[in-house]
Amino acid sequence: MFDDSGQVHKILKRAIDMYEDQDEMKRLDAGWKIILMIWGAILASLGVYLIVCINIERSVQVNIDPDFPLTTIKYALFAMACATLVGVHIFRKYLLTPGGSVVNSRQMSSAQHPAVAKYTIAVVITSALLESIGIYGVVLFLLAKDSRSLYQFLFISACAMIYFRPRKEELINMAKQIKGHQRELKGAQPNDRLDE
Repeated sequence: MFDDSGQVHKILKRAIDMYEDQDEMKRLDAGWKIILMIWGAILASLGVYLIVCINIERSVQVNIDPDFPLTTIKYALFAMACATLVGVHIFRKYLLTPGGSVVNSRQMSSAQHPAVAKYTIAVVITSALLESIGIYGVVLFLLAKDSRSLYQFLFISACAMIYFRPRKEELINMAKQIKGHQRELKGAQPNDRLDE
């Protein structure tokens, strides 16, 4: 028998925390699968662009005026691709910082973790920006039947998407940060229990 009600309270609190952490990990795992599917679909769209361009290559008619600044446009698109890479790096860091907006867990459905919502937004935005680099190649291909630029832009886009791929550690760290922030708002001490 327990003589001290404080011990009983501590044991119950640990049991509740363990149950909440298991539930939280299940929600993070479910969200992680969705994030990977979204990222994979955006990455696969680069392959679709390539297949479509290869299949329409014979039917593409190039009627460009000799004075058309194609070389200037090509360099401008490569500069935009470099700016996009730098912008994605900075923007992604901003989206994943703990100081960014914290999603209110009451506004989310009980099935989705707030970290999943925030991380999904970051993945969708950065992946779409990186996909746009591949679209630059499609534009040059349709303008001038420039297969080489198409391959270069698609390759840069695919490599960047793989480099900036979603990482589960980032999602778990974001969940810890949100949980710590919510505990600070409630006045409780932060307690990181989301370790794998």
